[in-house]
Formats: sequence, structure tokens, C-alpha cells
Amino acid sequence: MAIRLGIGVITYNRKDILRQCVENIRMLTRHPFELIVADDGSQDGTIAYLERFNIPYVTGENRGIAWNRNRALWWLKEEKNCDVILIFEDDCHPCVYGWEEEWIKAVEAYGHINHMPEITLEIDNDVSSGSGTAADPFIAPMHQAFCVGYHARALEYVGYLDVRFLKYGEEHVEHTHRFLRAGYGGLAQYYTPERGQVFYIRGGLTTLPSETHGTSEIVLRNVRLHKEIQRDPLYRAPWRTDEQLFLFREEMEAARRRPSLAAVAQDNAFDVLISLGGDEKTSSLIQETFGQVGPRFFDGFITPFHALIKLFETNFRDLFSTTCLYGYHEALRCRDTLLIYHNCLKLAEGESASVEIFRAQHERMKQEYNALLQEIDKICRGKSRVLFVRDWRETLHYEGSHRPLHSVAPDFKRLANAIAQRYPGLDFKILFTNYGDACVDDPRLIFFNLRTPDVCDDLKKLNAWKDMAMHLGLYIKNENMWNN
Repeated sequence: MAIRLGIGVITYNRKDILRQCVENIRMLTRHPFELIVADDGSQDGTIAYLERFNIPYVTGENRGIAWNRNRALWWLKEEKNCDVILIFEDDCHPCVYGWEEEWIKAVEAYGHINHMPEITLEIDNDVSSGSGTAADPFIAPMHQAFCVGYHARALEYVGYLDVRFLKYGEEHVEHTHRFLRAGYGGLAQYYTPERGQVFYIRGGLTTLPSETHGTSEIVLRNVRLHKEIQRDPLYRAPWRTDEQLFLFREEMEAARRRPSLAAVAQDNAFDVLISLGGDEKTSSLIQETFGQVGPRFFDGFITPFHALIKLFETNFRDLFSTTCLYGYHEALRCRDTLLIYHNCLKLAEGESASVEIFRAQHERMKQEYNALLQEIDKICRGKSRVLFVRDWRETLHYEGSHRPLHSVAPDFKRLANAIAQRYPGLDFKILFTNYGDACVDDPRLIFFNLRTPDVCDDLKKLNAWKDMAMHLGLYIKNENMWNN
């Protein structure tokens, strides 16, 4: 039976080094794996980063390392049924491709294994024997938790970290001693179990300098606690009281309700974003959210969904049709295509749109928009990765922001097929905003409803766009978004 590998990262208020850790895990791990980040109530934008890049996570209020490590262990063992579980602190990460192979061997052999950093070997070498491999692990009495491996069968006997340990200090030491008492991960010494010898492996990982969030007072408090409980029964649940049980369950259920995310992030990085219209302000929102926008071809007119499809299918033949035009509020509408021309006409102050003005400016508009269309064609026939964005609004004066329930759903796949036919080989997706309960199972299509009232001001709408970008992990390639 294939090994189910689970990798967890525990973190608190260290977004930047967490990013490096997660990126290296994804880039350098050969074996398929489940990933979870356990966040201990960070306030530095960690959650926004995790959601932006589709990284699975479980979080809650700040409760200390023991509780937070239990979040990752429980998720990977109980929710994902992993056999081999590797838990990183965020200041440790892989540096060699295929690093996990030696760890899997060690965990399967010993049930529990720890990482020995090279710096420890240089300045605090207390190794009694071994070469630091799975076949011949280091043996030492020290305790470190940069990366720790657990086998599910060992956790069945030993259980989780004791949550009586607050914040930082001794929680991993006490947990490791219980593994030794159960016969896992080292050599227990019967008469003095607290002096047991622990198994370590080296290589494949590196550590980064980082600041601790603990205090000496809390560490001393935890040392005293350790002495008091060192003869308690082996197995510990991730909670001590009913209240803690319910808190832990709520955290797991919240993580379970989030969209299922793969260990490898969905690729939501794009070279350019291009508005397909709908809402007349879509291009401006793209510009303000992402810092750039592609050719603003669809800004000059409002295009019903069926007309948008037809434009792509007919090489934009009827874009500026001069037949069947009539006044529509302060704009013009074509009865054939139902296109609304509201920003493409050049009008003097106080002048209203008219069929006569449209005909007089017809050639100018055709030339200007043909040049914009050629820009789009150049982008889409190159090697760019493109995200098209379409908002549901299809009229000039409709106040609502979201498609009403049970109204007729557009043919989303037909639009995607029309774009694919015009641009064969183009790597693209289409983001549909505010289409209510409409959704189609197609990897080219993304659906998202902005969390705004149907009527709201522009600032609320912009903030909703930024929240959407973070939730979906959308960003422009090579754009430094980390400090935003």
C-alpha cells in the first residue's frame, strides 16, 4: 500500500519565512503529500497570504505551540488519514529535492524522528553515536523541534502534545519523552526516563534565524509543569476539558468547510488581466486591484453575454453596426446586437448621444477599437497567460451587483470555446463575478460572488475586489505583491 504523506507547518506572525518554507516544500518534495499550515492566531497578514495562494490552513486564537502543533497533527492524522506525518516549524524548510525520502524511511523504522541542524552539530555537539541517516540515526539526549516526524501508529499510543503547556517551552520535550516510554524514536532509560536518548537525522533541510515569541517566565513555568506530570499516563488528547474539546472541534470544522485545496496550488498567476465588460467599471477595478489592466477594449460599450459570444465567433463583425440604432437613456442601443454605446462617442459638454453623431464618428470608432482589438490579439496569440474577467451586469442603469437567483444562466462554456477557437493554444481562464448560484465544472472557468450589498459605494466594491483577489490567490506574474 502506498504511503500517505502529510506535511504540516506551524506558524505565528512570521509570514515572510512561512512563505519561503511553503514554497520550498512544494518545490522540492517528490512524493505526493497533503499539506496543512497551522496558524496560531497571526495578526501580520498570514491568513491573507494563505488564502491568496490557495494554501490549506487551520487557525484559531493564539493558544501556544502545543495546541497549534496538535492542530496540524490532528488534521493530517484524523482528517487526511496520513501514515507518515512531518511537522515543520516555519523557520525550517527543505533545501534538497527529494528530501522527504530519508524522512519517510526513518519514520517508518522508528515511529518518531527529529531533525539535527548542521549548526547544532558545529556548536553544541552532544551526539553519542550515529551518522544521521535513516539507517544509522544520530543518538543524542538533546531536544529540538525544527522538523519532527511521526507515524500514525505511534500517535495511536502516545497521542498529542499536552495543552497544559502554555505558549512556548517544554511541550515538545515532554511529548518526545512519551514516545520514548512507548518504545518509539530513541532509547528510553527505564530508571531515568527523562534522560532518554533521541534519534535524529541530518541533511535535506536548513534553518533560518528567527525571533522567539516565548518568555523566560513562561519557560520556567512549563519546566515546573513537566516535572509534575512526567509520570502521568502516556496518551493525551489535544484537549483537557469539554470547553477545549468544543473549541478544537470548531477549528477543525471551520478548516473542513473551506474549499478543498490540493497540495500543489492552483496556478492563478497571470501575465495580464483583460476585462470582458459587463459592469462598466470592471477595468478600473482591475487596474486598482492588480496595478495593471490589458487593452480597455470593452470600456466603450456594454455587451450582453450572448452578444459577447457572438462578437468572438464572428470576428467582431457587428461591433459598430449602424442599423437599428435608437436612443437609450443617455446612450445608444443597437436592436440587432443589444450593444449599448455609452463611452465610445466623443461628445461636447452638454451634448447628448444621437444616431447622427454615431454615424459621423463611425470610422473613427472603428479605427480606434480595431487598434485595441489588435492589442488583445497580439497578447493572446503570444505566450502570455491571460485571465479574462466578466461581470454579470449587462445594462447601463441597473443598480444591482449580483445576478438574481433563478434567472437564465448564460452559456459559459460557449464563451470559453469561442475564445479558444479565436486563440488556439492560449493558456487562459475566465473569472465570472457576481453570477449568483451559477457555476460550471470547467477548469477554464472561475466563479466568485463579491461580498458586497447589491447597492454600495465604489470603495466597498474595490475592497471586495481586493478580498476576492486574496481569496482566489490571483496575482500578476513578477508583480511584488507581498507588502500589499
